Amino acid sequence: MIEFIHTSKSFGKHTVHRDINLVIPKGKIMFIIGPSGTGKSIFIKQMIGLIKPDSGKILVDGEDITAMGEDELLEMRSKFGFLFQNAALFDSMNVFNNVAFPLREHTNLTPAEIKVAVQAKLMQVGLKGVDDKHPSELSGGMRKRVGLARATILEPPFMLYDEPTTGLDPIMTDVVDQLILDTQRSSPGRTSVVISHDIKSTMNSADVIAMIYNGVVVAQGTPAEFQASQDPIVRQFFSGSKEGPIIL
Repeated sequence: MIEFIHTSKSFGKHTVHRDINLVIPKGKIMFIIGPSGTGKSIFIKQMIGLIKPDSGKILVDGEDITAMGEDELLEMRSKFGFLFQNAALFDSMNVFNNVAFPLREHTNLTPAEIKVAVQAKLMQVGLKGVDDKHPSELSGGMRKRVGLARATILEPPFMLYDEPTTGLDPIMTDVVDQLILDTQRSSPGRTSVVISHDIKSTMNSADVIAMIYNGVVVAQGTPAEFQASQDPIVRQFFSGSKEGPIIL
């Protein structure tokens, strides 16, 4: 699991997080939601040590990553797969080489073994016959799938998704939601964290939800608990109303 213990983070005079306490349970999909500009993506960067909190601890499998040196952080990051908002594929590489890249960098597999692994992973995300295509030849949804294949090719115990449905139409959003669920089911012990402000995706895919507003965790629970919540902040966010305590 991943645990934030009394973490705070500011950039200059702007406070992003204030005394955050958050447990991300092992083997579950947690959605971290909240209005734009509330520092949701900062959580992901802190989980992999790209940004350190000003105070507090972040435990990954019981180890405090805020106390790690660069070599320890590099080793710890190998446990994470990351699906970026725009997939972040290498434009100069075709699909096959994009997905094969982590295997070539971090394993001693033979070219034949890499080919089998890459083709199996592409099939798992619903892609066939695209090995030789470049990212520029793919739709946004297909690029997301290639990014997911690359992120999971090493079967990491942790998966991070940063706004995975941003910019997608409703049908492709549903496809990506299903991919997240399928990816989780293919490795039941995996812990997944999804940064999102998409209410439908959250309710469809989350095991647990944490809502961030004004630098703190204002609510945490299951989708059913959020659905029944009487908290005015939660109700306003879920209804999409401009009327309420949330000020943008």
